[in-house]
Amino acid sequence: MDEVEFLKKGVEIPSISGEEGKFGKFLFDRMKKLGFDVRTDSVGNVIGQVGKGEPVLLLCSHMDTVIGTIPVKLEDGKLFGRGAVDAKGSLIAMVCAATRFVKKDIPGRIIIAGIVEEETTLKGIKTLLDSLYHVDFANFGEPSGVNRICVASKGRIHLYLFFKTESGKSHVSSSEQNENAIHIAINFWNQFNNKMSQKPFLGKTPYFSVEPNITVIQAGEATNILPDSCSVDIDIRFPAGIKAKQIITEIESIIEELEQETGTKIKHRILSQIEGYRTNKDTKVVKALQQAIEDTTGSEANFLRKAGTNFMTIIGNRLQIPVISYGPGDPSLEHTPIEHLDIAEYQKTIDVLEKFISLLFGH
Repeated sequence: MDEVEFLKKGVEIPSISGEEGKFGKFLFDRMKKLGFDVRTDSVGNVIGQVGKGEPVLLLCSHMDTVIGTIPVKLEDGKLFGRGAVDAKGSLIAMVCAATRFVKKDIPGRIIIAGIVEEETTLKGIKTLLDSLYHVDFANFGEPSGVNRICVASKGRIHLYLFFKTESGKSHVSSSEQNENAIHIAINFWNQFNNKMSQKPFLGKTPYFSVEPNITVIQAGEATNILPDSCSVDIDIRFPAGIKAKQIITEIESIIEELEQETGTKIKHRILSQIEGYRTNKDTKVVKALQQAIEDTTGSEANFLRKAGTNFMTIIGNRLQIPVISYGPGDPSLEHTPIEHLDIAEYQKTIDVLEKFISLLFGH
């Protein structure tokens, strides 16, 4: 199976979060046949290894995709299909690059990991990191483009709020005497959003700024009844220069003041908390990939900061090692109905990764 066919067959296997088993078996069997020492762990992550000893390079990406079916086809040098960009192109490109070292005596180890449930529970990455005793460098495969290296990624807080008024439900005609839970929620949002629009939370560019967004709001049962409860989910993305604790302190301060002013009971939960991360551009892993891109493509390597949150933040903060994110594809096509990957870019990325590994290991 050549590298393009490998990718096409992988994309043809549906693997939405929680249902990665069939694709995982395909990846396991393919890596086994290619000569990897490969295993599947307790949650379904597929983990292969090439070489022995140290240093250790971790190459990982996720096997799952978001929901949505896109007919798989090769057309005009592009592969269309759910997961082509996010992130089977990156995962399989790393497998193909590492395969070129299976029969070589490299001074260290390459660990390849296909991870489950990146789009949902994150249990795949958590389980993987619990099993790793020593890693020196890592690349999390996500679309960046063939000549761009992601060196920073934002952190994320998923905030859930529940507002419950003392007055209870009432007719809208008595609104001057009773609290409206939706209005209290809006009051919280206005205060919080205003706070995040000031220093130190407001940076010189959107990447360096905290960006909160209401994503779900639920309340009300009739158009003529004041709601006595309201729940709100807020997604908060923040740069590495800001810590989650700083934001949570502001949240708790606003909640305390609102409860005192209105008598409304406000419960909050942090459903997810991931710190932002950035890699120093002078680290060995960045320098090696930068040179590999320039040597292989003949063009200058560029640096990218992602406003989204990906596994490089979790890996870097947990293992305290330099981590980059690199892989083929246009990030703007992730999760879209026209998701597709340029085949020439995919093949060039494999060559870049091969050169990167050689430079990193001094091989």
